[in-house]
Amino acid sequence: MEEWQLTSLILCAFGLLKELRPSEPFVTDYIINFKNVTSETVIHEIFPISTYTILGTLVVVFLITDFLRYRPIIIFQGFSYVVTWILLIWGQSLLSLQFVQIFYGIAVSADVGYYTYIYAKVRRENYKKVTSYTYTAALIGKFLSGTISQILISLNLMDYHELNYISLCSLSFAMIISISLPKVEKSIYFYRDQVQGMDEMTNGEIQSYLENPKVEVSPKSSSSSSTFLQRLRITYPILWSDFKKAYSNSYVVKWSIWWAIATAGNLQAQNYIQALWKVVAECSEDSGSTRYNGGVNAIQCLLSAILSFTVGHIHIRWNLWGEGFLCFISLLQGLVLFWMSQANFLVFAYIAYVIFRVLYQLVITIANAEVAQGISKDSCGLIFGINTFLALVIQTILTLVVTDVRGLALDERSQFLVYSGYFGTLGLSFFVVAVTSFFKLKFSKNQLKSEIPLDIEEEEKEKLNSLDVTLHQSPKSNSESDMA
Repeated sequence: MEEWQLTSLILCAFGLLKELRPSEPFVTDYIINFKNVTSETVIHEIFPISTYTILGTLVVVFLITDFLRYRPIIIFQGFSYVVTWILLIWGQSLLSLQFVQIFYGIAVSADVGYYTYIYAKVRRENYKKVTSYTYTAALIGKFLSGTISQILISLNLMDYHELNYISLCSLSFAMIISISLPKVEKSIYFYRDQVQGMDEMTNGEIQSYLENPKVEVSPKSSSSSSTFLQRLRITYPILWSDFKKAYSNSYVVKWSIWWAIATAGNLQAQNYIQALWKVVAECSEDSGSTRYNGGVNAIQCLLSAILSFTVGHIHIRWNLWGEGFLCFISLLQGLVLFWMSQANFLVFAYIAYVIFRVLYQLVITIANAEVAQGISKDSCGLIFGINTFLALVIQTILTLVVTDVRGLALDERSQFLVYSGYFGTLGLSFFVVAVTSFFKLKFSKNQLKSEIPLDIEEEEKEKLNSLDVTLHQSPKSNSESDMA
């Protein structure tokens, strides 16, 4: 077994175990039933804290992850998850439950270490393989988590409290495994090859080098002894250069906008769906029956994996049909969320949630691929991180306005009614964009036709007929040469 394969195996084992948390599909019911906390307190005073924590720590974690070269952040993520479940199991006060959300938010924001570590340890030709491995491992962990929890609850082998011990054991093993990960010598920004020897360069010299990277840089100081601030001064122009190149591409911007807005709505639905299921169950004949939260999560995870894998092997001209597709999916998600908010039977709420989540996973897979094709490979972590950060900003606003006790503090059904309108607005916005793009294309085509003489030769007519293909060419990134 080659070194990169062994490293991938260790990382995937960590990814699987950290997602193997059977208690999570029932965490809302657990807190309400075992911690003497009302549903209103959970929704309005406990859950919002994790959203604020993730937003507040994501940027810092991103920079520190690259500077510390990934491994310490992965270990710290495992530690944060362990602390989260220790507090969840033995904490009884409202304050301890709020600290659960703080440590959980820190652990989630540290995910950037898990998903970027492997790129610094393997050769570029293996990127596609290791990406598939790490995402698949996490997906298997989530699937097993839902399956195991549902079997144990349905057969009355464990209650909600006892499931937490399985989660704690799994997370403890994950933390132990993370310690065995090999150290990383290089990183994407702070320890990339071109940073070597740039410690004593002026900002102008750094900018000139970025514009003409073929110029050799003579090492003036030992990069290993550089402080964080020294490296940040060198790294900032590189970050800014990658940022400008990516977001000057309108095609990347379009998919990134949907990415950020849809992800924010998806995270909100995920965070509060268990509370809605509880309300639906209590107002129907399902109130005393077995909950199938774990099974539903397992099913949606499996279907999402199948569709995401399938769409990667289907060739569709998203530069031509993308806007209309995003419009249709967003409107459909809005309708599904409306159905969810009005459901009186738990089975309908379950089905609606599966449809909503599968649709999101399908389109976010496409969005990831389309954005990645328009930017340089080295900037993927930065741009994906920025899109995620924007999503969290929007989610924080939604949380503060819709769910927080300092905002409207809406009940569960009203919340999902708002999310329905949110996705409906997103769909209508992309409908306007699609119609505008269509008429712009039509106008450009007619204008070019009018400039061609009537006695045009047959050969040139054939060239004109191929105009649509030329106009629909996907915009290329300014850094296309970096992607070669």
